[in-house]
Amino acid sequence: MKKKIAILFFVMMLFCSMPLNAFAIEPDSLQSKSAVLIHADGGQILFEKNKDDKMAPASITKIMLLVLISEKLNSGEIALNQELTVSEYASGMGGSQVFLEANEVQSVESMLKAICMRSANDASVAVAEFLYGSEEGAAKAMNDKAIELGMKNTNFVNVTGLPVDQHYTTAYDIALMTKELLKYDYVNKYMLTWMDSILVGKEKDSEQVLVNTNRLINNYDGLLGGKTGYTNEAKYCFSAAAKRNDTTLIAVVLGVDNSKVRFAETTKLLNDGFANYKNMLFGKKGEVLKTSPIYLGKHDTFNIVCNENINYFTNSNSKKEDFNVQYVLETKLKAPISKDTIVGKMVISKDNQVLGEYDLYPEKDVEKISFIKFYSSKLLSNLIK
Repeated sequence: MKKKIAILFFVMMLFCSMPLNAFAIEPDSLQSKSAVLIHADGGQILFEKNKDDKMAPASITKIMLLVLISEKLNSGEIALNQELTVSEYASGMGGSQVFLEANEVQSVESMLKAICMRSANDASVAVAEFLYGSEEGAAKAMNDKAIELGMKNTNFVNVTGLPVDQHYTTAYDIALMTKELLKYDYVNKYMLTWMDSILVGKEKDSEQVLVNTNRLINNYDGLLGGKTGYTNEAKYCFSAAAKRNDTTLIAVVLGVDNSKVRFAETTKLLNDGFANYKNMLFGKKGEVLKTSPIYLGKHDTFNIVCNENINYFTNSNSKKEDFNVQYVLETKLKAPISKDTIVGKMVISKDNQVLGEYDLYPEKDVEKISFIKFYSSKLLSNLIK
């Protein structure tokens, strides 16, 4: 069983690394030097142009910092209202900034606003030092996370994206870390806020008005968020995620000469993605898909369900009958079993190629029958015979 599942997983990962074939845009039609569009849930690559070329990412770097911040908020290690003290080093960051003063005290939430909306370098370093003691420590944590996420062509040297040797990533790797950020909702409201402000300075006597650098906020239906970047070396960059119906896509464009073009090409990628692909539902969360026998259970069988919707992402002209669905269930199951126990897989295939495998669970905890009831039922069964 374990060997079979391992083979299925390998084939599924191979499939997800290959682009589907319904996309209408030709790579040469884009001005972006590098670009990619992926399905955020399944990871399928829908469009690519030089997706693995190592490039300077500018402030898109901060997506990984936001991932680490979100993880710590989620674990309870830090809180939005927690305060931090800005170092002299952080206050001296150039480029985009909110003009923090050395030794001023700020909240994590105010720094998140500054990072998400103005892409503030001083706020980014201040949070990095607060979390990891130094920018170098934060960069190491970012690289460790990149390895964990399978970002094979990335190396972070700082948390800001300011130009420095050996600081690089790729359009595909950026899509992967954007996908990871979508797991959390701690920064969503800041990424989708057009204007806000924070007070800075030791006396909090200076108001910094924040205008979001993401120009799609007000004119793209279903936008979940995005992060811009620009340096002379990197040119204009953008990573954005959007959701329509039950489909979430991530588009990344790098190395664009014009700011308007980066937004236009991102829009073009997302629009064609939504037009050419769809999620096909094979199982609703909590829906009873199969029943299975159980030994020593209060009942002879139990219901099997999926804990999340089982969707397969495919070309918009595909039909459900084109796919084959199989259930690979554990045998000789014995009570008790928790509802969180994986008891099998749904395997979806087409044309003899495995496309995906999905975990299945008991509908509820399966309780063990008492010793007395078990042997009483056996005795009664034998008497009836």
